[in-house]
Amino acid sequence: MRAIVTDGNNDIWEEDRERPVPGAGEALVRVRAVGICGSDIGLIRGEGPPWTDYPLVPGHEVCAEVVELGPGIDSLSVGDRVSLHGFVYCGTCRACREGRYYQCTSLEEIGFTIDGGYREYAAFPVETLRPLEDEINDLEATQIDSAGCTLHALKRVETSFTDTAAVFGPGSLGLFGVQLLKAKGIDDIVLTGLHDERLAVGERYGAVESINIRETDPANAIDDYTDGTGIDLCLEAAGAGDVVNTCLTVAGTQGSVILTGVFDGSREIDPNDIVAKELEVVGSVTAANAVDEIAALFRTGDLSVDGIVTHEFDLAEYETALETVRNRDDGVIKAVLRP
Repeated sequence: MRAIVTDGNNDIWEEDRERPVPGAGEALVRVRAVGICGSDIGLIRGEGPPWTDYPLVPGHEVCAEVVELGPGIDSLSVGDRVSLHGFVYCGTCRACREGRYYQCTSLEEIGFTIDGGYREYAAFPVETLRPLEDEINDLEATQIDSAGCTLHALKRVETSFTDTAAVFGPGSLGLFGVQLLKAKGIDDIVLTGLHDERLAVGERYGAVESINIRETDPANAIDDYTDGTGIDLCLEAAGAGDVVNTCLTVAGTQGSVILTGVFDGSREIDPNDIVAKELEVVGSVTAANAVDEIAALFRTGDLSVDGIVTHEFDLAEYETALETVRNRDDGVIKAVLRP
C-alpha cells in the first residue's frame, strides 16, 4: 500500500508498505478521506507537540471503512464507515478518571505518536473508531474532530443567547465556531480575519459583521460596533500576531476569552485588562467529549463543511496538496486527501 511519511526535518515522501494485519482490539480500515490539518504542516517542519514520534505517517482527520476485524471485536462490522477520534489512553490515571483522557499520563495519539491516515490502509484500536450515520458524508466525517475542537472550547465557558461574540480567525475552526455559536442561539457574531473570501463564508454562516484586519484595526472596529461595551465572548482561532491582546482589549466586563490557536512562539500580553475587567481566560486544544454532539449537528444540518472543505486531492498528489495548504493557494481553507 501507499503511505506518506515525514521525519520532521521538512521532508515528506512516499513509501510502499505492507498492508497492516489487525491484532486483538484492532480493526483494519481503508482510508476513504483524510483532512490536512495545520498541525500536519507543523509536524513536517518538526513543530509538532513534544510527544511527536518520528518518522511518522501524519493524519488524524480520518474517514475510513472497516475491511477486517481483529480477534474478539463485536462493536464494529466489516463495511462500517467510521470516523477517527485518535486518543489511546490508560483509563486509570487521575486525568482519565476525571474524563480528561486527552491529558492521560501515558497518552498515545494517532497522527502524532502512532502512524495516522496519510495512507491507504491502517489498523487502528477499535476504541478510536466511531461508526458513522448514513446522513454524514465522508468530508463531514473528516471534520468531526476539527469542529469538535471548537465545541470543546465553547463548552469550557457559559454562553447565553443574548451574548455578543467575536471569532478571531476564519479558518476551519473559526468558521465552525460561527456555526456553533449560531446553534447555541447567539446571533450577534463578529468575525475577523485577513482574507475576504473566508470572511464571506463566515457571513454566509451567520456572522453579522466581518472585519478585514489588513484594512481596519479590529479593536477600534469592535469598539465602534459595540458602542464601547465590548464583547461577551471572544473565540480566538488564529494563533498568530497580537490576537491575544486584541481579545483582551475588546472583551467586555466579566467577558470570556477562549484561546484555541497554536502559536509559533511565545507572546507578550498585558494582564491589566484581565484584572480590571475580571475576564475569564481559558485554553482549549482538543475535541474530547464533543464528537457525538458534532455528529448530531452534521446529521441535522446545523453544521456544514460547505465552503470550508474547499479542495480534494488524490493521495498521490500529496506534495501539491500540502503546498496548496502551506501557501494558502487557490482560496483553500481545508483540503482533503483521497487515498
